[in-house]
Amino acid sequence: MGIGSKRPVLGGGKMWMKVPDTITEVLWEASLEPTDQDAVDRLRREWAALGVTRDARGAVRSLPAVTIGHPEVWALPEVYPPHRMPAMLRGKLDENDFYLVRLACSFRTRRKRVEVEWARFLVRFLPDNARRLPTAFDLHPLRVTQEVRRNVRVTIGPSLKFQEVNVGVGEIAFGIEYSELQPIISAAGVGESEPSWDYEEARGTMVQGAKHMHLLLKVPKGMDTVRATLDLVADVSVYGSRLSAVFPSTEEVRRHLTVRLV
Repeated sequence: MGIGSKRPVLGGGKMWMKVPDTITEVLWEASLEPTDQDAVDRLRREWAALGVTRDARGAVRSLPAVTIGHPEVWALPEVYPPHRMPAMLRGKLDENDFYLVRLACSFRTRRKRVEVEWARFLVRFLPDNARRLPTAFDLHPLRVTQEVRRNVRVTIGPSLKFQEVNVGVGEIAFGIEYSELQPIISAAGVGESEPSWDYEEARGTMVQGAKHMHLLLKVPKGMDTVRATLDLVADVSVYGSRLSAVFPSTEEVRRHLTVRLV
């Protein structure tokens, strides 16, 4: 999916983008899988040491399902009116191309007591034939530790960084609004070609539901095609024991999760 897959709300020369509550277009959906047979064997040995009689293979067949959404991409001037941009921001657009990228994944528990306690969503940008490589200029959410945050509004500041705002919609030229952000979220990879977001359980609440992420993609001038691979790894609590799991990595899945952004 390429640029401008969905049109934001435009009014009075201002752009306001509301983050959906669900994934609107699915790229791929699958159940998590153990990282390898050793992970299943460790689970079996742990249960045996505890005197628990349980079928490890049967348990891992009910690992949570994960959905990865199609990335949505907009050229920054498309969503942020250039005449409303601070001069410093416009100057950066003369040096590189910038795109706003929205990413999404979701987690769905299939069996009680088999839940995701930690997950990492990863993006790896691929070089072009000239070995040019795009980078994540900034990421959002970068860190969320409060239990639940609602109606979070974000804009892009003069230095091309995401910044949260408390003003009304009509008072800014461009903004993104999340209806809710749940902890614990931490991002890494600002300025790098492999950004990621970590999701962790908080106060006994496991990782579940839809998660949306945004990044500002910095692309060298002259680089006309940007491709990336998407991936996800997780730790799953299986009846109180931890199991390392991954998104399936068959050739078909890898092909679908290699996407063209620009």
